[in-house]
Amino acid sequence: MQNSIESKRPKALQASNLAPNFSLLKENGRWTTLPKNINHQANFTLSEMMLFRPLVLSFYSPAWNDYGEIHLELLQKAHKRLKNIGAEILVLTDVFTDDLDTLIDKYKLSFNICHDQNNKIAEQLGVFSKDYPIWKRITGISKEVPLPATFIIVGNLLTIYSFVDEDFESIFSIKEMEAFIKLYRNK
Repeated sequence: MQNSIESKRPKALQASNLAPNFSLLKENGRWTTLPKNINHQANFTLSEMMLFRPLVLSFYSPAWNDYGEIHLELLQKAHKRLKNIGAEILVLTDVFTDDLDTLIDKYKLSFNICHDQNNKIAEQLGVFSKDYPIWKRITGISKEVPLPATFIIVGNLLTIYSFVDEDFESIFSIKEMEAFIKLYRNK
């Protein structure tokens, strides 16, 4: 039976892969920084949002419990440092749009955050699958949620950094992300 579950395991976006150019609805997020070209648009694509700057794209779910709290706090800590080297953060979450302000206030978040309706984007990036649910593998998680994942995607939709934690045992490195962004910027 284990083999049938393993065969349904999704393949997460990897460094050197092109990210799908998914669309976001402006009304589903809270936006602190958007490029001028999309300020007045109701929806926009990933490539339009990234215009001339690397994007740190990360997923978050409150169902991750303490891990989720640490994840958000680390992203908040990273935000100013990454912004100073020309990158922006977007967090995609299963938190409903109406509850985003509460989440932002609770953790004093200063980056863009958007509801990923039905985990559609997480599924496109290979960090969510109803056929390979986290709740069947990780104790303490009782609903369908995406895996902890953080990617750095650059203007041509190339992924230059990929961190996916299938076992909830580690966390992304701010220094490593800074190094990848600086290396990309220096090319």
